[in-house]
Amino acid sequence: MNATLIDEETRSSTRDGVEQLGTEICALAGQIAAATARFLTLLAKFDEDRGWTGPGLHSCAHWLSWKCGMSLHTGREYVRVAKALRSLPEMRKAFEQGRLSYSKVRALTRVTTPSNEKQMVRFGCEAPAAQIDRLAAGLRKATDNESGKTKAPAHLQVRWHWDSDTGEFVIKGRLPAQDGARILAALALAERERTRTTATVPADETATKNPVGNIGPGLVAMAELATAAAADPTSKAAANEVVFFHEADSVRIPSGPALSENDAEEVLCNAKLRLGTTKDGCVLNLGRRTRVVSAKQMLALNYRDGCCRTPGCGRTRFLHAHHVKFWGRGGNTDLDNLIMLCGTCHRALHDGLFTITALGEQKFEFRYADGDVIDPAPPTEGFADDLLRGDVPDDAIVPAWGGEPLHLDHAVSVILDGWAA
Repeated sequence: MNATLIDEETRSSTRDGVEQLGTEICALAGQIAAATARFLTLLAKFDEDRGWTGPGLHSCAHWLSWKCGMSLHTGREYVRVAKALRSLPEMRKAFEQGRLSYSKVRALTRVTTPSNEKQMVRFGCEAPAAQIDRLAAGLRKATDNESGKTKAPAHLQVRWHWDSDTGEFVIKGRLPAQDGARILAALALAERERTRTTATVPADETATKNPVGNIGPGLVAMAELATAAAADPTSKAAANEVVFFHEADSVRIPSGPALSENDAEEVLCNAKLRLGTTKDGCVLNLGRRTRVVSAKQMLALNYRDGCCRTPGCGRTRFLHAHHVKFWGRGGNTDLDNLIMLCGTCHRALHDGLFTITALGEQKFEFRYADGDVIDPAPPTEGFADDLLRGDVPDDAIVPAWGGEPLHLDHAVSVILDGWAA
């Protein structure tokens, strides 16, 4: 009898302990949601003010990867959600109160607009995250099928010219939709290759996605891929060499503008170019095709560096062998003076956004323009003890769900009818 009572007391004590653990886990989940909401509010402002810009940094997601230890995919999602929440105050409020988790908010922001926000927030607070994912996917599929069509213009053509005021290259025009789709696919491939930071493409990134934002860098990368693919392997001559003319102490593009000093130093630093000499508009010689860095040196650099060495960058494609002491200023072509940079970082360096110092024995130091050292891997800092606050109830994150199944087709139909009303 006494043994039975002891067993019951033990089981009761164990149940109480487990329930207490569950309560604390839910409480922490709510606190994490509230802290994430605050984090995304700050991130949206930080991105809007372009606080992430700097040497070797190409986006706010890239800054998060470097400074906060996130993957690029996670960083991109955080930035997307942060931007979406700026126009969804009701959802942001529920998020800050710990009633919506980040997983729910991430899914809901793909289908929520200011007009249907209250309805979607209510669904988010009542249904579990798995159902919210299915519901959001169903709504996206239904709305994607209702896309409209626009009439094609009568004249479709693309033209280019050099801007006489700035010397910049200008492209303007229109193409048929089917040709635009091919170009977008090529741009997506080029952008993926340009920004790759791993030796192989992850399985979840093999699908072609339309490029977003500025397509200029991807267009340049696509040109590099095209010229490399068009080269005749049986010939020593390149199919489409890049030629620059050197005349009157300046470097210019044939039939194009002269380059600034920084741009000239950048092209002279490149590993592959042909530099011609002219006088009074006449070509004196076209010179040999210059390859400043030998094949063995490039192989050694690839083994040593493997990626762009700018702290926070890490790109593995379209790399340049940069002379730390510029080649045009007498820098030696040896491994103590060579370092791998991606095209974006190479240009930023020549624009004076940061500097590199060779320390000897193939060691290098990066500094901002103001002289501060760029930390290759800055540590993250946090205050875990400050996370728990009294303004988020312990059960805020727990949905008001009674176990009902989700009838997806019916739910999507009802929601779409409500949006159309």
